[in-house]
Amino acid sequence: MCRVECPSCTAATRVAETRSADGGAALRRRRHCPSCGERFTTFERVERGPLKVRKRDGQGQRFDRVKLRAALLGAAHKRPVSAPDVERIVERIEAATAAGGGEIEAERIVELCLAGLQELDGGAYLQYAGTLPDFNPEITASFKAGSVRPARDPAQLPAEAIARGEEHD
Repeated sequence: MCRVECPSCTAATRVAETRSADGGAALRRRRHCPSCGERFTTFERVERGPLKVRKRDGQGQRFDRVKLRAALLGAAHKRPVSAPDVERIVERIEAATAAGGGEIEAERIVELCLAGLQELDGGAYLQYAGTLPDFNPEITASFKAGSVRPARDPAQLPAEAIARGEEHD
C-alpha cells in the first residue's frame, strides 16, 4: 500500500472517495488529512512504456506525436482543416499504436494519416501525399482535374474574378 502525504503538513492521509476518471483510464481519489483537516484530490494513471515506430529498414524509433502533428498541420496549411481535427487524427494513430502492443509500422502511420486527411479535405490529403518519398502521381485520379479548393458561391468571389469570368468548383 502506498502512503500519500498531506501537501500542507506531510502527515499520512486517508482516502475518502474513489471514482473512475478519464473514461476509466485513471482513478480519482479524494483524500483527507486527519492531522490538519486538509482535503485534496489525487489521480492515478497506468503509465505505459514508450510507443515505437518500426521504420522500413527495421530500425525502431520513438513515436513522436509532436512531429506527426506538425507534418499533418503542414499539409493542412491554408486548408479548411482545424487544429482539433488534426489532433483527432494524431490521437487515433497513437491509440492504434498502443492497441498494437506499443509498436506500429511507419507505413501504417502513413495509411492512417492519408485516410484521416481524405475524410477532412482532399487538398490536405494531396499535400501530405506529395511529401511522401514514394508519392504516386496516380493518387490524384480519385480527384477531378483542376483546383482542390473548396467550392465557393459566386457571390463570395471578388468582383475582378467575376468580371474575368472565373469560376470555382
